[in-house]
Amino acid sequence: MTSKKTGFTFVEIMVVSACLALLAGTAFMLLRFSTRSSLQGMLRLETTLEARKIIRQVYADLKLACFPLPYDSVYNFDNVMYITGVAPHNMYTFLSFPTHARMNEIFSSQSSGVNYRETALINYRIEPGTSPDRPFLKLTREETFKGQTTKKVLSERVNFFEIKPVMLQPYGRNQFYFMVTLQLIDSIDAADLKDKNCSSTAPKGNLAIADFFDIVYPEFFHAAWNQPGINPNWHTQIQFSDN
Repeated sequence: MTSKKTGFTFVEIMVVSACLALLAGTAFMLLRFSTRSSLQGMLRLETTLEARKIIRQVYADLKLACFPLPYDSVYNFDNVMYITGVAPHNMYTFLSFPTHARMNEIFSSQSSGVNYRETALINYRIEPGTSPDRPFLKLTREETFKGQTTKKVLSERVNFFEIKPVMLQPYGRNQFYFMVTLQLIDSIDAADLKDKNCSSTAPKGNLAIADFFDIVYPEFFHAAWNQPGINPNWHTQIQFSDN
């Protein structure tokens, strides 16, 4: 009696190897696609949250924007904020009531004379980016209150930022607002970021874009604007102290 030997032929081994290669390639492509989609989703979420945080900060500052009241009761909206620089590298400067300071730091305790309210000086700067591989703008915020200046970089992937004073006439009355426009942009592919016009040339699927718009009603200005002829008094005057 002789035993019968069993095994695989070379052709069978090649067929199995080819099937395994196809399965492995398909699994790799699926894994790569799912990983890429996950990264794009996280980047979009991060970009959106960053843009929302910036808009909230700008809105809070402009909502409390103020200026020294003139004794002739002639108010000009241009006195609220000063825009300098050449677009897109503009700087927006204005006074605003600080929300982080204590009450005794804002109001003086003197019993006679003018009881000034202390304000903070706010600067929003649009600066060129620092990396040639990320040709976007850098948005910084500076706040100076009683001689102390704090500076924070809000974003280094700004494609567009603007604060525009406008006048609208709802119900036939002049009302003044600040229109804030912000666009952040980023991509998981470094090649998409080398073109300064990547927002319009690169495939939209490769980019994380956050477009935000808001309109701010400056309360301090309208409080004075809606009450013409009222002279500043001891509790309505403000000042900015740099020491």
